[in-house]
Amino acid sequence: MLLDTRTISQRNRVRICLSTLLFAAGCAAAACDDAAAPDHDRGAPTTVSAALSLPALNVDITQTSTSGLSSGAFMAVQMHLAHSSIMRGAAVFAGGPYDCAEGSIANAVSRCQQGTSLPAASHFVQLAQQQASAGAIDPTSNLASQNVYLFGGADDTTVVPATMDNLSTFYKTLITSGSVLYDARHAGAAHTMPTLNFGGNCDITADPFIGKCNFDGAGKALAQIYGTLAAPATTLGGTFVTIAQADFIANPKSHSLADNGFAYIPADCQAGARCRVHVAFHGCQQSATTDVADKFYKHAGYNEWADTNHIVVLYPQTISTSGSNPNGCWDWWGYDSPNYFKKTGPQIQMVRAMIDALAAGSTGDAGTVDAAPDSGPIDSGPIDSGPVDAGAPDTGPVDSGPADSGLLGCFTASNFAHVQAGRAHDSVGHALANGSNQDMGLDNVFFQTSLRETAPNFYVIGTCP
Repeated sequence: MLLDTRTISQRNRVRICLSTLLFAAGCAAAACDDAAAPDHDRGAPTTVSAALSLPALNVDITQTSTSGLSSGAFMAVQMHLAHSSIMRGAAVFAGGPYDCAEGSIANAVSRCQQGTSLPAASHFVQLAQQQASAGAIDPTSNLASQNVYLFGGADDTTVVPATMDNLSTFYKTLITSGSVLYDARHAGAAHTMPTLNFGGNCDITADPFIGKCNFDGAGKALAQIYGTLAAPATTLGGTFVTIAQADFIANPKSHSLADNGFAYIPADCQAGARCRVHVAFHGCQQSATTDVADKFYKHAGYNEWADTNHIVVLYPQTISTSGSNPNGCWDWWGYDSPNYFKKTGPQIQMVRAMIDALAAGSTGDAGTVDAAPDSGPIDSGPIDSGPVDAGAPDTGPVDSGPADSGLLGCFTASNFAHVQAGRAHDSVGHALANGSNQDMGLDNVFFQTSLRETAPNFYVIGTCP
């Protein structure tokens, strides 16, 4: 992607906007200095159809977290602040403070990326507190006990270290009893998502914007947010799910959103275990609709940790939009809506609807997720997670048969096998448990569920001994 100047026509006016590397490139037709509204209604809440593309899981919504790279990093901060009441923490790889651009592409390029005349962090703290007081985002007091991880590359010239320093001060002002871990100016790292051994050279900013840095950024982020974690999986046992984003926002393409998003769901979460959700936002030119393809949602490093730690990873996706968003960035300067940094921002609304859909199956009776933060220091050296095999999981049915537990039976199998055995029935492509009608997720061999028979032909989602 090149630094360029584009001529853009809107409502018979011609504007010339500066487009810059990776995530701020491509002038928003509504941006430059005054963020005029486009022809379609950007600020109005969207009407969402019944969500059928995500399973309803036993998710503890109060343990949600988020992270992102580049434009996804700015988006993660916006999501974190907008819905802090359900958040446990956040991680930011090359981003900046809340509403850094203040609706201006010029601000996005100069102050936020290059650090030119960047206001003090207290300015952005005040902006967040004003929005919270107006009810546009959740109270900033929710952040006090949360945990945040920040990563900035020493060789990052796309988002300069000064912007990350500002973000660190921003969070440290609001987080008083939690922890902010800042891996500042990481040696040899450019504008990239750092991994142990996947991607291009760590010191180069280039497709796929994932770098072999001998550093497990996703692992560090999740450990900072959630505390001590079980060792990551060496072979994935869960399932990648394709999400129809139109189930969560009307006409996604009009908001520079792709037809499909993705999620990684560990097998234990599919089977009814108590789990939590982490939302990972890709950067510009990094969605699955680009040459990057599946590299971010399969190889950024999150899934191996999620697989063994009861974490569902949600990967929403953007698309490039000619004129307003040619590089497929998340809206962090107002190209789609003047409410981009609020709860009513269309992209934020879509992601929140996805989280709510995942948490719709919460029962609270299949064990609890540890909610006690470990805010002690975390070694920022390499995490040796061993080789990763991201191939297709073993999807054959597993049936443990009736358990001697005082129940009529307890069965663990694929949803398809449950339906075939008469323990569940199909409804619009989902498997519903007989009797309780609990939604087990998609009716296929990839989703496994444990069903407990508590009365003749009455099954509930649970765990089997």
